[in-house]
Amino acid sequence: MTDIIGVASGGERQRARWMGRLDLDLDSGTGLFGISGAHAQADIMLLHGGGFSAHDVGDAQVVSNIDAPHAVRPFEAWIEAPLGGGVCAKAGLIDLNSEFDVQDAGATFLSSSFGIAPDYSQSGLNGPSIFPITSPGLVVAIEKPRWALRTAVFDGEPGDPDRPHAFLPGPFARGGALLATEGEMKIGMGGELQAGMWFYTDRFARLDGTGKAHSAGAYVQYEQTLAGNDKTGALRGWIRAGHAAGRVNPIGAYAGGGLTWGTDAHAWGIAIAHARLGDPGLAARKRRSNLLSAAASAIG
Repeated sequence: MTDIIGVASGGERQRARWMGRLDLDLDSGTGLFGISGAHAQADIMLLHGGGFSAHDVGDAQVVSNIDAPHAVRPFEAWIEAPLGGGVCAKAGLIDLNSEFDVQDAGATFLSSSFGIAPDYSQSGLNGPSIFPITSPGLVVAIEKPRWALRTAVFDGEPGDPDRPHAFLPGPFARGGALLATEGEMKIGMGGELQAGMWFYTDRFARLDGTGKAHSAGAYVQYEQTLAGNDKTGALRGWIRAGHAAGRVNPIGAYAGGGLTWGTDAHAWGIAIAHARLGDPGLAARKRRSNLLSAAASAIG
């Protein structure tokens, strides 16, 4: 997939950028090791042209969902097997966002916030185990016709922040663990409710500089088919809200959602994403602005 995107006015600078993502997928098929339903999958990913939000726009939510530093690395490499009774387990390098905080209707849109919301995606020392860097993890899921429950543990620091282009993940278990859980329930005809929580076992530096604290959060999402069907075209709506511990996470709250019309092959829609800094994040931003103003005045 590829994006050609630019800043027409405002932002940090007016320029266009070409970003791309190329994936090589390998799948074992079912029946791995002679176990019915067991399979393995690997995804090697090539990224180029990233930095649009950081260097050109200056936004917090990240405009493009493939914006990332240049790298060639394994994105996912896992084995999944059924355990019986509707229970299955997956272990290896796992994209957390393939299992948790999935906004199905939001996949129509380019913005990163409609993939996994920023109250979750911007947590941790190097983000959770999501694009573009994943970490080793274990997911156990119970899936029934009308409900599902997923619980997982991930390495708390994906990759190596000092080596963003590294091919292999960084040292294991140096950043504690990220614990995640989510419940999902079908409601009526075409409705689905999701609710989840996450928690990092390590403590992180507080934004106000007064020691350390845990990073944690929770979210809820509801999606509803309002008219039509997936074959000929469906009108779907969704809303998602979440909260993160503002003492260590810059984005303390998020609310978003929208409407889409179409099929899996062709769709259009309109959506809104609203992220708010927590009070410590606002104070830290104000301090940085004051320092920059003082430095500019001294230079002037």
